[in-house]
Amino acid sequence: MKKIQFTLIFLFSLITNAQISSKTERIIKPLEKYIYFYALNDEPKKIEKKLLEISSNDELFYLSEHGKNPYVKATSFKILAQKNDERLIEIFKNAINSTEELRYTTECLSSEQLLSSYFFETTITESHFSIEKKEILKKEMIESVFNSKQINTRLLEELKYQIPTDNDAYLKLRKQVLKSNSEELLIALAKYKNPNDIELIKSFGEKSFLAIEEFPDNSFLPFLDENVQYSSKFPFMFALSSFCNDEAKKIMQKAIDRKKAELINDQCGNICLSVIYQQVYKNKCELYYPMLENLWVSDKIISFDILDNYEKNHSKEETINFLMKGFEKNGEPEIIANNMYDMSDLFDNVTNDLTYNDDLRLIKLLKRVKKLSEESYENAIRSSLKNVDDLDTDNFIESLNENIIILKNKETLLEKVKTNESAYGLISIMDGIKILGDKNFFDQGAKILVQRKNEFSKYPIWQKSYKEYVRKNNIKE
Repeated sequence: MKKIQFTLIFLFSLITNAQISSKTERIIKPLEKYIYFYALNDEPKKIEKKLLEISSNDELFYLSEHGKNPYVKATSFKILAQKNDERLIEIFKNAINSTEELRYTTECLSSEQLLSSYFFETTITESHFSIEKKEILKKEMIESVFNSKQINTRLLEELKYQIPTDNDAYLKLRKQVLKSNSEELLIALAKYKNPNDIELIKSFGEKSFLAIEEFPDNSFLPFLDENVQYSSKFPFMFALSSFCNDEAKKIMQKAIDRKKAELINDQCGNICLSVIYQQVYKNKCELYYPMLENLWVSDKIISFDILDNYEKNHSKEETINFLMKGFEKNGEPEIIANNMYDMSDLFDNVTNDLTYNDDLRLIKLLKRVKKLSEESYENAIRSSLKNVDDLDTDNFIESLNENIIILKNKETLLEKVKTNESAYGLISIMDGIKILGDKNFFDQGAKILVQRKNEFSKYPIWQKSYKEYVRKNNIKE
């Protein structure tokens, strides 16, 4: 028996070697150890470049079907696609029912994709066929999935946004939705916007919301109203945000009120509320803007585009009054620069400092106040000094660059030094005071710092920071 096994392995090795050259075998060898495609890793790109230069189409075809793991197959297929090989469709069809998958990972995220799904995507994105040819290939590949004896539901789910909207595909898709009860395929079905599917969509209950987002028919609104208890989950809010009429506005107000009620005893405060805030204005329905404007007054949360809308529709005095009502509330403001659910907005601003820097967003808002009223600007700065995070105090003071105004508010900062919760935060507050260049003011703060030195003994690193700060700044204990 062992002899037979050895003979078979030997024969398979000979066949393999006959199919690919030793050069190609050396190129793909590193891929055989892969268990992930790592983001920001240049090795696959180097391998792809060598395969494109050296390997023949027949070698790549063979490796796409018989490579030792999915990463060999995927990489070979990608290069074959770049060469516009007509056999791409054959490889895809042979892989339709395969369970092989590719895994992707970054430092903190990972995801999986069926190899067959990768073949589909790569045929469309990497080949240089004409647009017309790609549409033909896309339709043929989808049809081959539907016509498979055992339909691969997961593959259809991964390709749901690629399913054509013709009647033949619709009938097959609807049949598969009923058979598999797949909420992912329900989303694909909803894009046909067929009124005959409304009851079917609603029958999925809380799993129907993303399908409703695709098909925001007004007849769904009573259903959403009945299920407003799911408003803390993004699929519900995405569905509701797809509507823009008075009936939807009433439901939206209920959703916001529920969220605020849930947060009364929740420690995440307006940071959690900022999530639903962005969900509400995801599709920029102006009917919802007054509700979002009210959240600045009640919960100190605002986005610049909502402020723009308010200012456009109100007088200068009304806008000043509106802004100051928010600034006068206790707690840090939550200021939204870009909507995280608007992908075009997010990509346009991915390198924008405002996207990541709370202090810069606050300063931008303060400058908006300054344009309207110098007096209100000074009052808003006073409120901001009181409420800014301890560890951000020095960065805020330095970035704002309004030392004269801040020095008018010495008592506010000294009170912060006396009463802030974390002793460790005192260092940042004192650094902020130091930036102002007033020695007497710094000495007053240093005196309070020394009085609170025992609080730094809570953690060794705090104690070390305290000792280093006192030594560095020649503070007498």
